[in-house]
Amino acid sequence: MNDISLKRYCVIILDEAHERSLNTDILIGMLSRVIQVRQKLYEEQQQMVLSGVRISAENMVPRLKLVLMSATLRVEDFISGRRLFQTPPPIIEVPTRQFPVTIHFSKRTEIVDYIGQAYKKILSIHKRLPQGGILVFVTGQREVEYLCQKLRKASRELMLNSSKQNIGNEVTVVSEMNSVGGINIEEINEAFEIQENSANQQTDRFSIYDEDHGDLDENDSELSYNSETESEWEVVGDGDPFDLKTTEDDDNLVDILGEDGSLASLKAAFDTLAGKTATNHNSKGEEAVPDTPADKSNHNMGKKRDGENGITYVVDTAREKVKNYNHSNGMETYEVQCISKASAAQRAGRAGRTGPGHCYRLYSSAVFNNILPDFSVAEISKVPVEGVILLMKSMDIDKVANFPFPTPPDAIALVEAERCLKALEALNSQGKLTPLGKAMAHYPMSPRHSRMLLTVIQIMRKARGYTRANLVLGYAVAAAAALSLPNPFVMQFEGNHDSNDGLDQVEKTHTTVTDVIVDKQQKLKKKKLKEMAKVSRAKFSNLSSDALTVAYVLQCFELSGSPVEFCNENLMHLKTLEEMSKLRKQLLQLVFNQSTIGALNEEFSWPHGTMKDTEHTWRVSSDKHPLLLNEEELLGQAICAGWADRVAKRTRAISVSSEGDRKAKAARYQACMVKETVFLHRWSSVSNSAPEFLVYSELLHTKRPYMHGVTTVKPDWLVKYAAPLCSFSAPLLDPKPYYEPLADQVFCWVISTFGPHLWQLPLHSVPISDNVQRVSVFAYALLEGQLLPCLGSVRKYMSAPPASILRPEALGQKRVGNLLSKLKSRPRTIDCCSMLREAWKENPRELHAEILDWFQESFHKQFEVLWSQMHLEVLLDPQERFPKKKRGKRKSKQVL
Repeated sequence: MNDISLKRYCVIILDEAHERSLNTDILIGMLSRVIQVRQKLYEEQQQMVLSGVRISAENMVPRLKLVLMSATLRVEDFISGRRLFQTPPPIIEVPTRQFPVTIHFSKRTEIVDYIGQAYKKILSIHKRLPQGGILVFVTGQREVEYLCQKLRKASRELMLNSSKQNIGNEVTVVSEMNSVGGINIEEINEAFEIQENSANQQTDRFSIYDEDHGDLDENDSELSYNSETESEWEVVGDGDPFDLKTTEDDDNLVDILGEDGSLASLKAAFDTLAGKTATNHNSKGEEAVPDTPADKSNHNMGKKRDGENGITYVVDTAREKVKNYNHSNGMETYEVQCISKASAAQRAGRAGRTGPGHCYRLYSSAVFNNILPDFSVAEISKVPVEGVILLMKSMDIDKVANFPFPTPPDAIALVEAERCLKALEALNSQGKLTPLGKAMAHYPMSPRHSRMLLTVIQIMRKARGYTRANLVLGYAVAAAAALSLPNPFVMQFEGNHDSNDGLDQVEKTHTTVTDVIVDKQQKLKKKKLKEMAKVSRAKFSNLSSDALTVAYVLQCFELSGSPVEFCNENLMHLKTLEEMSKLRKQLLQLVFNQSTIGALNEEFSWPHGTMKDTEHTWRVSSDKHPLLLNEEELLGQAICAGWADRVAKRTRAISVSSEGDRKAKAARYQACMVKETVFLHRWSSVSNSAPEFLVYSELLHTKRPYMHGVTTVKPDWLVKYAAPLCSFSAPLLDPKPYYEPLADQVFCWVISTFGPHLWQLPLHSVPISDNVQRVSVFAYALLEGQLLPCLGSVRKYMSAPPASILRPEALGQKRVGNLLSKLKSRPRTIDCCSMLREAWKENPRELHAEILDWFQESFHKQFEVLWSQMHLEVLLDPQERFPKKKRGKRKSKQVL
C-alpha cells in the first residue's frame, strides 16, 4: 500500500463487524491507527490555514471516519479503554425492518436429549399451528440425519396405521394407498428420502455422537411426542400473531396432519428435507440446519432458502459445534456448547423475514439469562496466530502484543506462534524476519503453506533443465490446496447416498413396509457404500502422503468430463473438490504473480517457465500416479518443511482399537509437542505402512487424538528442514571430519536428536563453526588429499599421518603448530579452497615451508614438482579435480 494514511478516502464502512474474523480484527486495529495519523494531518493543515497559508482543495486532507456496522456487535471491545480509539466513538442504533417474532421459552431445559425435544416440537408445530416453514438448528450433519431418520420413521408408522384402518377391503386399501389426497404414494415415499447427492454432503468427522448415535435411542417410540400446552412455554414478544387453538393430546400421528389425516400435507412437510420445493401451499416445510464449521455449506443453504420457503417457525436447541484450538500443544477439538445471546437473537430473526413468526427455544429463560454468554468468542482466540505474527513482523511491528487488537490474543498464543515461525525458519533466534520469512510474508496464506511452496521453488531452482519441473510445481500447489480443506472422501453412510442398485425398491412398493425390512435395507446399503468407498480410496491412494493422494484426486476431478458423475462414482464431496480446484488455481496464480512483479528475491522465483506451462502439464491425464519416486520425496520434503513442528514418531506398541473403530489396528505415535499418545487414522493412505516418522497437518481429538493430513518423512529431512528443533552433540572424531569439494567447506559428524522427547536421528554432518577446529580439519583435509588430489598420492612420504593434526596432544608438535599458525595468520583465515587460491595468487610461496616440514627429507628434492602440481590443481573446478566416480564414493560414504 503506497498511501498508508488513505488520503483518497474520507469514510470507510466495515459491515458485518460482529463476525469478528481474524482479518477483520487486524483491519480494525490498523484503521484505528490510520485515524490518528489522519487526525494529526488534519490538525496540522488547520493550523497552517489559520496562519494564512493557502492549501489547494486537492491537497486538503479531511478527517477519516470509520463506520462499523453490525446487528449484534460487542461494543465493549471497541469503546472500553483507549486501546483502539483515544475518544470512545458514538453508538447509533438503527431499528431494523422486521416482522414481529414471538419468542417461546421452554419452562424446563433438556440437557442431553435436545434432539428428541426438537423432534417433538416439530411434530407439535405441525399439528397445532398454521402453515409455514420450520427451521431447526442442530450442531452437525449426523444430528440432521438422525432427526430426518426419526421423521421418516414416523411417516412409515403413519402409513402402517392408515393401512390397518382399511385392512378389510384390499382393493380399497390399494386404491387409497396409491392416491391419498391426490398424491401418488411413490412420490410420498420419495419425499421421505433425503435426496441430496452424496457429492454435495459435507463430512462431519467430528460429531460428538458415535455411529450408534450414543444416547439417541432409536427404540423410543417415534410417535410418543407430547402435545405441549401453552402453560409449558413462556412467551416473550408483542403478542401472538396467530390464532392458536390448543388441540387435545393424541398419540395418533394422523391428527398431526389435520382432521382428514391426509398424507398430502406430510409429503409437503418433508419437501424441504428432501431438497425439493413445496408445491402444496396448505402445508408446512421443515428444514434442519447444522450450525458447525464442518457443515457451513448446509448452513448457508439454509440462509439462502429462508426467503424462498417462507420460514415461519424456528426451533432453537441453543447448541453449536465449535472448533477449539489448544495453543500449547496444537490439538484441536470439536465441542458442542451453548450459543451466545447474540446468536440466539440472530436465529430468532430468521422467523421474521417474510412475515410474523415464532421462535421456540428449547431452554428456559433462566438458562438464557444466566448461562448463555452475551457474545461469541472472537476468532482470534480460537485459531493459531502465526500468520498474524508474520504479517506484523513484515510491517516492522516487532512487539505484536502492543498492536491494538479489539480482542488481544492470549500471551500463550503469541509465544507459541513465534516458536512455530522459528521452527519454519521464518524468524531467527532473535525473533527477526529471515529472508525466507520475508518471502513467506508476501503470500496471503498460512505460513505453513507458503513455506511448503517456497521450499519446492528453492529445490527446483537447483534442478536446472529438469523437464518435469512444472508437474512438480502443479502437484505442490494442489497438495497445498488439499491441506487447506477437509478430506473430499465421503466418510459417513447414513443412507444419504442415492443408489440405483435396487436396494431401495422395497420401500417404493405399493405395500406396507415394516421397520425391520427398512432397517435391513439401510444396513445393506451402508455396507455396499462402505465397500465402494474402500475401493475408491485404494484407487487414488498414495502410500507416502495423504496430501498427494488428494492432489491426485483433484487432478482426476478437474480432468473428468463430468465432475458430478466423478464424485458419484468415487464417493467424493463435490463442493469440497470444487472449492479445492478454485483454491489451486488461485495459489498457482499467486506463485507466478510474486515472481512476475519482482516482490521476491530471485532465490524464491520460479525459473521453469510460465503459469501456462504449469497448467498445461497439470492437465495431462494419467491412469496412475504420474509422480516419480524422487518427485514424491521432493514434495515430501516440502511438506516436512511446512509442518516441521508437527512431527510424530511411531512407538513400538500397537493398539487394537475398540469395537467402535471396527476392531481395526491403529498405529500408536508420540507427537513432538503432545504428551499423550496420538493415533494414525485407519482411513489414512499411510496407515498400511505406518512409517517411523511422519508429519501431520491437523491433530483432532474425537474419541481419541487422531492425526490427519499425514505425510511420511525421513529422519535426515528433519535435520535439514527443522534444524531449530534439533539438538546436536559435540563434533565426533569417529567418523573423521572431512572436506566437501562442491560446498568448499569442512564438515564434522554429530549425533542429532529432535524435539523435546530427544528422538535420536542418524549421524549428521554439519559445517564446523568453531574457527580453531575448522582450521585444524582444513589442514588435515589438505594433507590428506581431500582438497588437492596430488597430495593424496604422496601420503606415504609424509613424516606423520595427517590425521594426527586432529588429536589434542598434537598441538605441541612443531610441524602441526607452524601449519595451523600460518593458516590463521592472514587477515582472512585459510579454511577453504577459494581462500587458498586467493593466498597463492598474492604469494605463490605461501605455506611452502610449513607443508614441506610434513615430508621426509628423502622426498624434499621431489617436492618442487609436487608444489607446481598443487598450484595447477587449486585453479580447477571441483568437478575437474575429482572425477564423478570418486565424488560418488565420497557421497555414498557421507550417506552411510
